[in-house]
Amino acid sequence: MSFRRPVMATFGASGFLPLGFTFVLAIVMLLPIGTGLANVTMPHLVMISVFYWMTHRPLLMPYGACAILGFFLDLWLAVPLGLNMLLLLLTRLFIINQLKYFRGRSRFVYMSVFSGMSLGLFLLAWLVMSVVKGQMLSVRPVLLQWLITAFAYAPVGLLLSRMRRLLM
Repeated sequence: MSFRRPVMATFGASGFLPLGFTFVLAIVMLLPIGTGLANVTMPHLVMISVFYWMTHRPLLMPYGACAILGFFLDLWLAVPLGLNMLLLLLTRLFIINQLKYFRGRSRFVYMSVFSGMSLGLFLLAWLVMSVVKGQMLSVRPVLLQWLITAFAYAPVGLLLSRMRRLLM
């Protein structure tokens, strides 16, 4: 009879790097970019970061971290409480259930999976916002933000991969 200790995931200060960097990306999302004449839509950098870290180091982005990041985004962006929390938790849940099908594939596959998943999540957010407001909102701004977020995945993912290789 063997009494082995259970293996627990332990990590040092570098284990908090994904959460800290995702928090920095949340602050970057709040920067006022553009002018009154040419307002630029900001990509959902936190969703990109959660997707990236869940596909590469899932233990470093737990449910609690996604919930806290989403809650702070809800407070900062003045959207109904729980909306971004729901989006980030669904992102994590999707990756946990689907990662075995696309892990180890090319970057194009990762970008395609992210684009499809984020489209569904943005449409869900649009539906929730329409229900909360009590009227059908225009879907154009949501699709524009999705398009910008989908195209922003590649450069942000490259930045996150360089950071992960340098610091971990």
